[in-house]
Amino acid sequence: MNIKLRGHEEIEVLGNDIPYQDGVLDILKGNSEINLLILSEELLGEWDIKEFIDKILEINQKIEIVFLMEKENSTLRRFLERRKIFKVWIQDDLEIEDMLQQILEKRENTSLNLEVEQLKSIIYQEKKKRWFKTAKVIAVTGPYGSGKSLITALLAKSARKSGMKTVIIDFDIINNSIHTIFRIKKYKTYEEKGDIDSFITHISTNLDVFCGIDALFTEENRISFEKVEKMILDLKEIYDFILIDSSSETSLKFMKVVLANVDKIIFLLEPNLLEIKKAENLLEIYTEDWEIFPKKIDLLLNKVNMNSVDQDIVKEIFGRFKIIGKISFSFKFTELANNIREGDLRLNKYIKILEKIN
Repeated sequence: MNIKLRGHEEIEVLGNDIPYQDGVLDILKGNSEINLLILSEELLGEWDIKEFIDKILEINQKIEIVFLMEKENSTLRRFLERRKIFKVWIQDDLEIEDMLQQILEKRENTSLNLEVEQLKSIIYQEKKKRWFKTAKVIAVTGPYGSGKSLITALLAKSARKSGMKTVIIDFDIINNSIHTIFRIKKYKTYEEKGDIDSFITHISTNLDVFCGIDALFTEENRISFEKVEKMILDLKEIYDFILIDSSSETSLKFMKVVLANVDKIIFLLEPNLLEIKKAENLLEIYTEDWEIFPKKIDLLLNKVNMNSVDQDIVKEIFGRFKIIGKISFSFKFTELANNIREGDLRLNKYIKILEKIN
């Protein structure tokens, strides 16, 4: 195949066959113009093939992958389809000439495709300028009971203390508690449930809270990508920092839409065996079913105590994700949960976490 590809002037083949996963990653990191990769499932290396493909896509999200599968594997095929890899060949049935023909046909249309992409880019410029305003959008998530709402509140207080105009959006429509933590009404006014401003409560200088999201979206399936995107875009015009308290209920399909619209996900993990198992299951749904790139997710260890699983072991288990800090267990959290508005908070640790995110 390598020899046959070299016989076509319109195709530039880089080097010889690469026998190891590390070699592929090194070449991709060194050349951003590579647009086609023919990848064998049997390639040697330390990573599972699914993890390896995610590493490839983290380096180059636009690369086209032609995948050579050792034998039919429906689970692997579904994974490839979720990663938008549809050119899959079974190695025993491989006809090199057929594959070459498909590749060459695609090259003939490259110039036209390039013009179409450039036109799309021009049309998208205004929207892109607005979307990538400097405001950060962070979702705090994790298994049920991991401390999402309180950590969200503490991070918001830290952002406010650092001078960033901040808003919390409570997207946990089942177990919402942000309004309880801040001792405010869930709905600011019952007469104006369609107006976003009516759900925003001013807490203190540079800190607002957005509660009652369930009144804006009366049915979970009506919380569409467009509505969520527009809401966040509108809030980006007003705030520097947007924190989303999310739900751990994956049955709420709109959470997939919400997480698709954030810049970063802080995933709370309590380091004990039971919670680690819950976290593994939830992260698998995020990365496999909801197609969230692992690089978008950072782990924050919460409720850490002397009996917790060692952090090095946690790193080994969750190797695809970066650990950005840990919060030690303290009985003071009960006091904070009861009186966070007036509480004397030690926020330096949370400010450091925000600095790492930024």
